Amino acid sequence: MGWEFDKEELCFNCRSQAIQRIKVLSRELLTQCTNCGAEAHYALHGAYQEKKMPELIGSDVGEALGAWCFCHEALCPNCSSETTNEVLIDTVMAMIACEKCLLTRLYRFDAFDKSWRR
Repeated sequence: MGWEFDKEELCFNCRSQAIQRIKVLSRELLTQCTNCGAEAHYALHGAYQEKKMPELIGSDVGEALGAWCFCHEALCPNCSSETTNEVLIDTVMAMIACEKCLLTRLYRFDAFDKSWRR
């Protein structure tokens, strides 16, 4: 089970507003800038259920870190519901939280690759 989608965001590498290809797999999260080709790899660090929904969207944390904060409709691997998931991705970590069952997955930055150019 995994997600793959495109999202326009400011690239952490080239600093251009560009389409970022985001792939969420069972044990890792990958991002790739369609402008400069930079790839960031994040390894799953842990998954747990919160008592209440973490406030990722519109938080000061996201703005301070220059993070990507957005909602994405997708199938939750825990409750198997097609539901809203809040996503936060920055240069050191990523977090995904299901609004329905409160499963929160935390990823740590693992590797950076700049394998291709336009």
